[in-house]
Amino acid sequence: MNRIASVAMMIALAFSRAATAATAATAAAPAAPPAAPPPAQGQGAPAQNGISRGMEPVGPTVADRESAYYRFEKHRLDSADGKRHYRIEIAIPKTPAPAGGYTALYMLDGNAAMATLTDADLQAMSGAQPPVLVAIGYDVNTRNDVVSRAYDYTPPVRDAQGKLVPAPQERGREGGGADVFLDFINQQVRPLARTRAALDPKREMLWGHSYGGLFTLHVLFTQPRSFTTYIAGDPSAWWHEGALVREWRAFDPARASGLRVAILAGTKPRADGRTNPNMPPAGKDGKDGKDMKGPDPRAVVAEMADKLRAASADATYETFPQFGHGEMIRASLARALQIASGASSIQP
Repeated sequence: MNRIASVAMMIALAFSRAATAATAATAAAPAAPPAAPPPAQGQGAPAQNGISRGMEPVGPTVADRESAYYRFEKHRLDSADGKRHYRIEIAIPKTPAPAGGYTALYMLDGNAAMATLTDADLQAMSGAQPPVLVAIGYDVNTRNDVVSRAYDYTPPVRDAQGKLVPAPQERGREGGGADVFLDFINQQVRPLARTRAALDPKREMLWGHSYGGLFTLHVLFTQPRSFTTYIAGDPSAWWHEGALVREWRAFDPARASGLRVAILAGTKPRADGRTNPNMPPAGKDGKDGKDMKGPDPRAVVAEMADKLRAASADATYETFPQFGHGEMIRASLARALQIASGASSIQP
């Protein structure tokens, strides 16, 4: 019996030593390299990790580092009904304001915009006429509050008889709150910005990308004198089967006379083979209902720029074949910073 017990103890000891060696080898093995970040995508598009781009967390930004060119402030505001909560980040140049006040650039998708802004951008603007930057974001730790954004950035919808459609839905999210959101900007955000820095009321600009571009053009077509410059990056013009296009059809381009309007479009095809969101109804391109071989969501925004320019607006339409829809957040923001500051070049 003692001999059998000894053999059993030797076998157990061998197994124990083998397990210890395996554990040590595992601990000593080098860690797998981190996965490469997914390519830029639209705010609501699914990223490669299955999380929508808008729900990706935002880490430290230029606002969290000391800058030689700007100082930063963070403020929190609520919607009038208390349902939506905003983070307003204001970047104020360290150079003195000009006699008439700073130019102000109001940036939608503020969380994502601040995550996109670089120290090189601040330096480039500082070497010209640096504007005050007002980032209008949401009080969350992600790039966006996608539910609030869907409501805030999309225009009211009317049916064929011109009757207002209550709580219009798109991709499972309620929209139609753009006019409420514009009231919030005018009644809370702009007064706040004006108390923090001397601003030139004749040089207040609005930039937005995707749904933000949709909102930017909606403001232009409904309250064109709200801002003096409108910069729309790859606007989702065909949201809800073209609610914005219908506004454009009803708009007199002469009302935009003297305004600066820049429309920027990324024309690079999607690598994943999926179609871009907010496509026009099949077989239509927005040009008076004429049929075409394939729907082109950009044809109508190019037309907008052409007709606005013909009506004495300083309107431009610029395409970026090297960038897709998601990448245009950076490219259009860089162009907006360039327009606002007069810098000779800001890299997209």
